[in-house]
Amino acid sequence: MFRKYKRWITAVVALAIVGWLYYFISHDGRVAKDFANKLYDTPLPPETRIIDKGYDYGVLYGGGPWGSGGHPTVVAYIKISSRLSEKELVNYYSTLPELRTINGYEVYFKGYAKRNKRFNEGSRSWYEGTLPAHFNKKRNEKEPIEVIVQVRTTFTSNLGEFARS
Repeated sequence: MFRKYKRWITAVVALAIVGWLYYFISHDGRVAKDFANKLYDTPLPPETRIIDKGYDYGVLYGGGPWGSGGHPTVVAYIKISSRLSEKELVNYYSTLPELRTINGYEVYFKGYAKRNKRFNEGSRSWYEGTLPAHFNKKRNEKEPIEVIVQVRTTFTSNLGEFARS
């Protein structure tokens, strides 16, 4: 009787192993997506809309922003357009409780940020920049300003040293 079901049992065991391997290997992608969704789910300031958003992750991401120590780094950003002043936007994001749970959020204004890319992979990019010495307090009623809000952190990979580089 066992011979009769041997092929079915082998197929079910093989499918279970493949499913477990897929779940194990895709762990880093799920962690990165969940991290990015925390940023995407934060409420926007008034008179603001999202222009673009994105995220990515990897061990050698941009030479390891903040010195990753071999851990994967996840970077998520939203590019927004707003009629609020620079000062209002910085104040809004500095007091937002949703971003306090994320280590290190960054706010960059157009002209103060540079998009960095890994030289061999055009899709992996992140922003680096500075804040202006003095924030403009004047609202941008006629022409909205573009702002980048970015978060990044490291996490522990299931794959250890073999994590996506």
